[in-house]
Amino acid sequence: MFSINDLMVIGSKCELLHLSFVVVMNNHMVVPETEEDQFYFETAVSLEALFKALPNVKTFKYRLPNNSLNIITTKTAKELLKIPHFLSLDKFEINPMPEIFDINSFYGHIKENKKTKIDLDFCSQTSDAYKIRLQTIVDEILETKNRNHKVPLIDFPGITRSSRDKMRALN
Repeated sequence: MFSINDLMVIGSKCELLHLSFVVVMNNHMVVPETEEDQFYFETAVSLEALFKALPNVKTFKYRLPNNSLNIITTKTAKELLKIPHFLSLDKFEINPMPEIFDINSFYGHIKENKKTKIDLDFCSQTSDAYKIRLQTIVDEILETKNRNHKVPLIDFPGITRSSRDKMRALN
C-alpha cells in the first residue's frame, strides 16, 4: 500500500508499470497497521484516476489485490476510454478483472483498437450471465473474417479451450 503521491515519485516518468497486489490510496489516508483492516480498499484510488496520473506509461500491467473494491467500478471502462494516453498504450493487462467492469462499453473499444495489446483475465467469481456475455464477445471476435483491430486475450472461468487457444494464436 502506498499513496498516489508515492506512486507519482516512482512512476511519473516510467513507460512500463507493473503493479502486483498493490493498493494505491488517496494521499490523505493513513495506511492501516494490520492486513485484517480491510478499510484501505474503500480508500483505494480508482484505476482511471491512477491511469490519469501516469501519462508516460506505455505498458500497464496490474495484478489486482484480492479485494479490488473501488479500484474497478461500473464506470471504469467508460472513464478509461476518455483518457487520451490510454488509447495509445502498447499493452494493457488486468488480472483478475472483476465482473463489475463494463465489458460492453469496453468491447466497442476492442473492435476499434489497432495498437494496444489487451489482456483481460476475469476473476473466478464471475457469474454465469457475465461468462455468457464474455463467451459471446470471444466468439464474435473469433468469427470476424477481416479483422482491422488487434485481437485481445480474454480469459475467464468456463471459456472453451478452443476459444482460448484461438485467441492466443491470433494474438
